[in-house]
Order: sequence, then C-alpha cells, then structure tokens
Amino acid sequence: MASTRRELLKRLSLGAGSGLLSPFLQQVTAQAEGHSSKRPMRFVFVVKSSGIVPEGVTPKSLEGDDARNLSMADIELPQSMSALEPYKNQLSIVQGLSGKMCRGGHSSWFGAMGVYMTGGEHNRGAILRATADAELARISPAPFSHVGLAVRGPALSKSYGGTMYPGITAVAANKELPFQGSPDLAFEQLFGSAVSANGKGQKRFSIQRNLFDFMVDDIKKLEKAVPVTEKDKLDAYLNAFEELQVRHSRLTEMKGSILDGAPQFTDKFTSEVEEVRQEAHFDIATAALISGLTNCVTLRLDNLSTIYKNLGLVKPNHGIGHDESSRTQVECRDLIRQHHTSLLAQMAGKLRAVPEGDGNMLDNTMIIYFSDASNKHHGDCLEWPYVVLGGCSGKLNIAGRYIRFPKYGEQGCRTIGNWWTTLLNAYGNPIAHYGNEDLVLKQNGVSVRGPLDELIV
Repeated sequence: MASTRRELLKRLSLGAGSGLLSPFLQQVTAQAEGHSSKRPMRFVFVVKSSGIVPEGVTPKSLEGDDARNLSMADIELPQSMSALEPYKNQLSIVQGLSGKMCRGGHSSWFGAMGVYMTGGEHNRGAILRATADAELARISPAPFSHVGLAVRGPALSKSYGGTMYPGITAVAANKELPFQGSPDLAFEQLFGSAVSANGKGQKRFSIQRNLFDFMVDDIKKLEKAVPVTEKDKLDAYLNAFEELQVRHSRLTEMKGSILDGAPQFTDKFTSEVEEVRQEAHFDIATAALISGLTNCVTLRLDNLSTIYKNLGLVKPNHGIGHDESSRTQVECRDLIRQHHTSLLAQMAGKLRAVPEGDGNMLDNTMIIYFSDASNKHHGDCLEWPYVVLGGCSGKLNIAGRYIRFPKYGEQGCRTIGNWWTTLLNAYGNPIAHYGNEDLVLKQNGVSVRGPLDELIV
C-alpha cells in the first residue's frame, strides 16, 4: 500500500502549479515513505482569561515552593483536572516561570506570547513582533497556516461572534491575527470546500477559485504595462492571489480527508450558550487538525465578560475575580477548570484515536493551556503556569512530568521568554532568545537568556 502510494506521488504531475505545491507534495511523500521526522508538528494554544492560579493546577502532594522535576505517574491530579488522568503519561504541568517584562492586570495582551509590556486596561497597545504561536505556525505550514477561534473578544469587551481581534496573537509587527467568533462561520470557512452547513459553501468555493484565476491572469497582463516604480506593489498583489490559488488547489486535493474529518453540523454550531460554543470551537479545531487543514490553532476560550451559566455560575469572570459571587472564588475557578480540562481531554481523545506512523496524532501534537493574565485575576506576572498535553512530536522532555522552577529572584529562576525560546528552538527556530529580558533580574546578575536546555530532547 505504502509502495503504491509512493509510486503514485512520484508520477504525479501538477503542471504549472507543481513549483508552488512542491513543499506540500514533499511533506506528503515523506509521510508516505515513513519518515517520522517529516510528519507535521501540531500546536494548539488554549488561552483563558482571569489568570490560572498556581495552586489550582498543583497536585496536593506537591504543594510548596520547592523546585522540582519529577514523574507524575503515581501522583494524583487535582479533582478539577481529573478528566486528564487517562492522558497523564502525555501531560505536563510547568510552574515557576515569571513574566515581569509583561504587563500585569486583567490582561497582558500580546505580551503573554510576545514577551513584552504593552497596552492598558482598555488598550491593546503596540504590536512589536509576531507572537510565539504565530512563529510556531510558520514552522509547520498547512493550507490554513494559523486558525484563530474565539468565543469572546478582548479582555473586558462584550463583543460576540463574527471576526474578532482579542489582542493575544500577532503574525507580525502591527499585524494582529483575526479570530472567528462564530462556530457556524468557522465551519463554512474551514470545511466549505467539501461540505457545507447551508449547501452554498461548495458553490462559493468554486466561484472564489475562478475569481482568483482571473485576478492572477489580469495582474500578470498588467505587469507589462505599469511603470517600474509600481511593479513591487503589483508583485505583492500577485503573490497574495497566487497564495490563495495554492490554498484552493490544496483544499481541492484534500476533499476526501476533509469530508472524513469534518464534524457533523448540529445546533451546537449556532448555539449562543458560552459552554456550548466553546465545545463547538474545540470540535472545529480538532477536525481541522485531523483533516490536515491546519497544524496550528489558537483558541480564545473566554474573557472577563463570560458567564458560565451552564456551570451554575451567575457572575462573569470579572465578578468572580472580585469575589462578587455567592460561591467562593476557589469553587468557581475549580468548576471552570473542570469544564476546560474536559474539553482538552475530548480533543486529546480524538487525536489519540487517529493512527499516525508508529503512534497516533496526539504524539505529534502540543496542546498548551494558559492565561493571558498570568497567575491570578489581576496578574502580577510573578508566575505563569502552563498545562501541556500531547507527545510534542518527541521534541521536548516534559511528557508525564511536573516541573517547577525556582521562585522569582532565586538562583536558577527562569521566565516565559526562556519558555517560548525553548519551544521555538525545539521545533526548528534557532533564535538565541525570544522576547524582552527581565531587566530587574539582569541588573541583579541572574541570567535569563536562552532556552531551557533541560526540556529539549
């Protein structure tokens, strides 16, 4: 079977499109030939609001401030994370990393994944660079290079549905990644080339392809007539439309896998219930990964306006953070974490069920659950907890481990800049250090540049 597939790929001719599609075909050929190192690396960034309290994700037997790096095989997870017990051999909890070079408060905005200080309470601030999730998306390209899904918009916003800009991900300086807030629209945008909720998606897909073809032809004709000074601008337009042509070609070839992987369209995708919309976005993200439509998804789960009514909560996250609920803040946070980790577990289960090479898709996926507000409702950035799920393509030595770094200011302490540098280095970006340094630590002689070498295989 594999031999037949390899021969077919060798004989395949795409004519004029072969040059543009060659990277994609090389990846497919490598997978057919069993080269595990060439398999796609997948990343899912799950961002919640109002901070992740370190105590909430710490197993009871590991409470305290001591630095640790140990197996969780015989350690019981907190009750609110029990859904992840079946995946404990591919679960890691990373604590102790600081982010004082970022803004504290209700949200660090782009700082959480960009590692710098920006914004205010209601102002997202300047975008200095591509955030780490966007940098990792470039490492493992797909027809949709980076998918953003959000249930709510920026930290204190009440925006809901449609295209949103939550202020957490940037693809370049001064260029924010758009997020889709409506699960039904996300379904059409991602799976419309093969299946449609309303029957119009495939027709629209065909019309778009014809439009892109006409545009490319027209731009090429126009190139011969425009002044030299305008040629660079026209080349940029041409490149953009040619990229869209390539995406459409890939999606056409992938119609079978899209049909197999697309979730069944139900009322879930048009629900206005927060918890249901979150589940719908997870379904879409998982299906997009399984279908090969994307290798990178960033999910904005909620913001400070979100009310978890289905969980029995009556106050929004902002009110919970200010102890305005009839339940304690710890009780509310436990309920929300239990819901979130059940969504993570559902995604992990679906990925684990798909064979890939000698293992499964979860082996080649890294799911990171964290907050844009570091360690509490009004984050002080002294600690930034991460919950990581998946085999991480075998690039990181963290699966099944609880890792806590020394406290801020102590010898050996590390920052989120070291964390994101580690991920980028492990997956092929040799950057010396990602993000801004903590100048207070630097002035006190604590070196915080570079990766966490002990975490890289």
